[in-house]
Amino acid sequence: MRIFADYHHHDLYESLRLLFEVRFGWELYRPIGMEWFEQGYWNHERKWHGDAIARQYLEPWGSDRDGLRRDASHDVDHRLVTLEQARAMRFDIVLSSLAHNHEGLARFAAENGATFGLQIGNVRFGEQDMAEDRWDLAAFGLVSGRMPLVPPKPHVVYHQEFALSDFRYEPPPRGDRLRISSFVQCYPESPTYVALTAIAPTAPEFDWRVYGAYGGAPLDGYAAGNVDTCAGVAEAMRASDVAWHAKAWSDGYGHVIHNWFAVGRPVFGIESYYRDQLAGPLWLDGITSIDIERRSQEEVRAELRRLREDPDHHLRMCEAAAARFREIVDFDAEAEAIRALLAQVLP
Repeated sequence: MRIFADYHHHDLYESLRLLFEVRFGWELYRPIGMEWFEQGYWNHERKWHGDAIARQYLEPWGSDRDGLRRDASHDVDHRLVTLEQARAMRFDIVLSSLAHNHEGLARFAAENGATFGLQIGNVRFGEQDMAEDRWDLAAFGLVSGRMPLVPPKPHVVYHQEFALSDFRYEPPPRGDRLRISSFVQCYPESPTYVALTAIAPTAPEFDWRVYGAYGGAPLDGYAAGNVDTCAGVAEAMRASDVAWHAKAWSDGYGHVIHNWFAVGRPVFGIESYYRDQLAGPLWLDGITSIDIERRSQEEVRAELRRLREDPDHHLRMCEAAAARFREIVDFDAEAEAIRALLAQVLP
């Protein structure tokens, strides 16, 4: 079986690789070459940015070799296929993960004799937003988000897989100073960064760290650098004692928040933002997480200091977070549900 999927998010694509290649033993390909854009198959943000975004994802790299590109963040190879090569191949499934690409890739699927499906991750929660997704063109959907309406085609709601061998539970290290880490990308540029900068100076007994890309925002001395590999992120999470995840914008599926619960650390963040997303059920205030939105700064500091002063309480919260992840997320069962769905829709 051959699967063709567009590419725009390395963790999403890795989840598809784990599903189709590792679990099912199939072949997964992604497009390469500007011909995909020039002939109207790849159209993501064309209206606003012309070919700039397409070049980011479609232009060849000098390091590409024999139709392969190394994904350094996951230490694996991606199969690349030009439009000319793809037209000479037979694909079983064409999968589009970007609304602007749905129409073009549905056309390619029809030309290729493949079954066209949608991967829906960045779902916003209104009928107008859902209307961008071309369910009318699709035979099925893989949905890693909570939909406002029931999709009109066969579908599975699932969690995007990541390596639990990396994001595994280990007890918190509890060094001389408890480490509180954030892995929200570009966090210092966000309006919720003040949630950290307002508390951290008043709690210097903790080791505060902000990982990720920073842009031009001020860092207030908490910058911990950008971690280049997914395994490195997992290692840094396991080396932390507390997760700081005060995010309130731009989540699709939410890899980082799922990573934190898989690793098993008390998550301090904004629970209301996740209430209508897949990660919502992971939040159990006072058990697996602490909602900083419903507490004063002094109350948040008190929760942190309780974790420092009461190792048993800290360990219970860590274990509860990891257990809640295992209760809510079952990659094995979801993969089998997807296998059954594809058996239903494929000719």
